[in-house]
Formats: sequence, structure tokens, C-alpha cells
Amino acid sequence: MAADDHNVFLKSWPKQPASLEHHFAGKEPCPVSISFTETPARVIVSTEPRKPLDVDMNMKVSADKVIPLCISICEPICARSDYSIGINIFDNPFAAIHIRGMTKLYNCREEPAHKPVCFGFDELETGTDFAEAFSLQGVTFSPLGERIRAATFGEPAGRVKLVFPREGLRAEFPQLVQDLRLTVNNYASPDLKVTLYGDSEVINQVPVTIDNTVRTLTFSETGIKAFTITGGDNEAGLVEICYQVMS
Repeated sequence: MAADDHNVFLKSWPKQPASLEHHFAGKEPCPVSISFTETPARVIVSTEPRKPLDVDMNMKVSADKVIPLCISICEPICARSDYSIGINIFDNPFAAIHIRGMTKLYNCREEPAHKPVCFGFDELETGTDFAEAFSLQGVTFSPLGERIRAATFGEPAGRVKLVFPREGLRAEFPQLVQDLRLTVNNYASPDLKVTLYGDSEVINQVPVTIDNTVRTLTFSETGIKAFTITGGDNEAGLVEICYQVMS
């Protein structure tokens, strides 16, 4: 390379593979924290028929050899990178590579996922009462008490909410859904309860606290056919629904 030449050429490359190692403080493995939201995580244990897992009623796993473990990623796992790799030639610094960015691990689906369906109640006329079931965007809403009504009080300002009595409301989907998100406000007793139903059984019952504010509730369950919300003393309202249709 000439003195005034700014191009660098590699004349040869070692035959053996390059070795790349990551080191952390104290030469210990990188700590990983796994946490869940207010609702407990749902854990499903399954095995292949040809490789049964020996588990007794006390959940003591008996294993004479390594047990293959498969983890299904429900939410993206993010790893932030910010480090440098130095290259020395003849004990002199030659180059440095800076690695900085975010790595995301996703749950890979064999089929493309449906786009989430989201809708609110702004098309309803404020002050309208519903004593019987009615449909909106393909979802059937029914009062569990005397009536549900369309109103604009509370957060978010200016949006129409579906206000329900203490006995609650029920919403039924035309087909099974998953990844349900409900935006709800409440200005009465803060204790609400959301119950998720499958085709014929209760999937989960979740107590929820919303105190003089609006909050988005997220449910990771699959196979949801309907849900109910109870509580609120006529001062709680459903603002928006989002869900994914199951394939």
C-alpha cells in the first residue's frame, strides 16, 4: 500500500474460522430477567409422543438425560447492543468496529398473521340506550343489566364510550379470536372483572382495577369467543376493542 493510498486490501485470510466471543462484567453470563404483567403467565407443557416426559402429581420431573425444551415467544424479546470490537496488528490498534442497535426475536408463524381488528363506538349517537343486543363491526353487544348506553364522559375526551351497568355487558365475536385488547375507563368503584369465554367454557376471569382513568387491558389467550365486563356502577365504559381473528 502506497503512503498516499487510502484503500486497505486483505492479502490473505486464515484458514481456520474466526472466533468471536462476548464477555460481560465479571466474566459471568449476561443476566436475563423475565417478568409478566399483573396477570400470571399461562404455561403449557407438551412433549412429543415418542419422547414422553415423566411428571407426577407433584410436578417433579424425572430425567435420566437432557430434556429438550421449546419456548414459544409470545411477545418480542429485545436485546440492545452497544459495544466495540478492536483489531490489533502487531500489537498495534488497527481498526475498531462499533456494534450498536436493537435485536428483536419474534415468534415465527408458518402462516401470515391476520392484521388486528380495532374499532370504537364513535359512530353511535350519544345518548342512545340499548336494552337489547345489537351488532357493531360484526360483534354482538348485549346488556347484562337493564341497558347499555352511548356517552362521551371521561377519558379520552370527545370519544363515544359504551357505558355499562354494574351487572355489565357481554360482547360475542362471529368467530374465535386472540390477542384481545380492551380500552376501558371507570369513574366509580375501581374494581371490575373481565371474563373470557371459549365456545362453551370459561377461559379466564381477570379482576381489574381502574380508578378514575382510562386503561388498555391486554389478554394473550387464544380461542376467545366472547367476553363480559362487570362492575363500574354505570360510570364505566368500553372505549375501543382490538383483536386478531384466528386462522
